Amino acid sequence: DYIMDQGSDIAFKTLEELANDINVSTTSIIRFARTLEYEGYTQMQQNVQKSLMKKVSLPERYEQNYSLLKKDDLLNDLMDAEIEGLKKSVASLDEGSLYKAVEAIGQAETVYILGARTTFGLAHYMTANLSQIRKHVHLVSGTGGMYPEEIVGVKKGDVCLAYMFPRYQKMMSNLLSWLKSKEVLVIVITSEPYDAIRHLGDIFLCCSLQAGIMMKDSMVSPMFISDYLFNRIVANDYQRTHAVLEEVESLLDRGFYFGV
Repeated sequence: DYIMDQGSDIAFKTLEELANDINVSTTSIIRFARTLEYEGYTQMQQNVQKSLMKKVSLPERYEQNYSLLKKDDLLNDLMDAEIEGLKKSVASLDEGSLYKAVEAIGQAETVYILGARTTFGLAHYMTANLSQIRKHVHLVSGTGGMYPEEIVGVKKGDVCLAYMFPRYQKMMSNLLSWLKSKEVLVIVITSEPYDAIRHLGDIFLCCSLQAGIMMKDSMVSPMFISDYLFNRIVANDYQRTHAVLEEVESLLDRGFYFGV
């Protein structure tokens, strides 16, 4: 009854505080959490916290974090938050999924890279890097609403790398669903839990969006995963990478930079 009426409060209460509020033992709460197939109260609480993060609006998050942002040592606080997020991401990444993603991107004839709003910058960053070492890499930008035209030529054997985090967008969901119907292998860089989008991808690379003291989730961890994928692909195929780099450099030598 307490969870049905005030479930969000669990996100902010210790086990002992919750037990006192509803007049039951801490052991009863732990048994209840395990009945719901959690390992214990902490895991249940973390799930509630993640669910709340998806629902909280930007103005609300700003209000919640404003006092932390005003601290004198913001520079070091931000650094600590980013380092913690990177550590959590590396610890939770599945090596098998990383290997499959590297192999898929490296062997694909055509790669489509997709992101929107905050993650569009990640998609552009990855496209800029990957285009220097592989041909047929396309950023799906949707400029002027032209998403359908940008992906209409996909075929079986192509790969799509998508950056997708809560709050999930219907546009992204529709595009990935259509790509899956065309037998495109979809790699999704996201965060846990991702049950709501599990049907949209084939390979999931999960990272920790360490909001820390920030009003918005940090994109440092997904950018780190992007860097890993890029460098692993570079390391796996010296000849192909070197050949594409030479072609790119030959174009740059034609006076691409001022004074050259």
